[in-house]
Amino acid sequence: MQFKPVKQNRIAVDIVNQLKGAILSGRLKPGERMPTERELTEQFQVSRVVVREALRELEIKGLVKILKGPAGGSYVTDLSFDQLNSAFLDLFLCNKLSVAELIHTRILVEMEIARLAVLNVNATFTRRLKDALNAESFEDVSHADFVSNRLIVHEILAEMCGNRLLQAIASSLYRLSGELILEVKPAKKIIHRQEEHADIVRAVLAKDAAGAVAAMERHLKSVGAKLIQLENAYRKRKGLAL
Repeated sequence: MQFKPVKQNRIAVDIVNQLKGAILSGRLKPGERMPTERELTEQFQVSRVVVREALRELEIKGLVKILKGPAGGSYVTDLSFDQLNSAFLDLFLCNKLSVAELIHTRILVEMEIARLAVLNVNATFTRRLKDALNAESFEDVSHADFVSNRLIVHEILAEMCGNRLLQAIASSLYRLSGELILEVKPAKKIIHRQEEHADIVRAVLAKDAAGAVAAMERHLKSVGAKLIQLENAYRKRKGLAL
């Protein structure tokens, strides 16, 4: 499969768009392994760091899954709930979905997830939650990794809730959030403190359901308020309807 070299000032956008086009057109099929980072580096004539960043953005959009280990690599996902993820940004740009609606839905879903997660605390989940909190302190990472790292705690809690449909809905909402944040948030902008996640995790691990629910609600309302400000600024900057 051949891709076109890209211009320097549109590297990230063009690479993501070309790879996304290959996936949506069926040239890269669900379950198929993507070309390696080295192959993409040679075809796009860019550095491996730029290719890796593009792949991480595609993962946040739900178009690829990046696996580690001997059989690792980037694999095209089978679009199901992910179709909603792919459509969200277009709907957002057309003012048919808003940040307020996304956050409202996340609050409804994730308060219940926090309550249920308390029932399934074990050593494995405890370790993973602590590792996820630690990963949030990494600063020398790409913008896409920075955003992705701050969704991991939510993803683990959704897995802990024990309801697979609720987890699938939450997973879609997280990807919608990640896609939106990548679009409207400046790379250096912080929209929530690490302590907000720590408060949620602390309550969950203490099996304090009421505390976990309250901490989740506070966190999402705080994030929502900041994202709405960023949304308004973004729409004004782009000349989009408010």
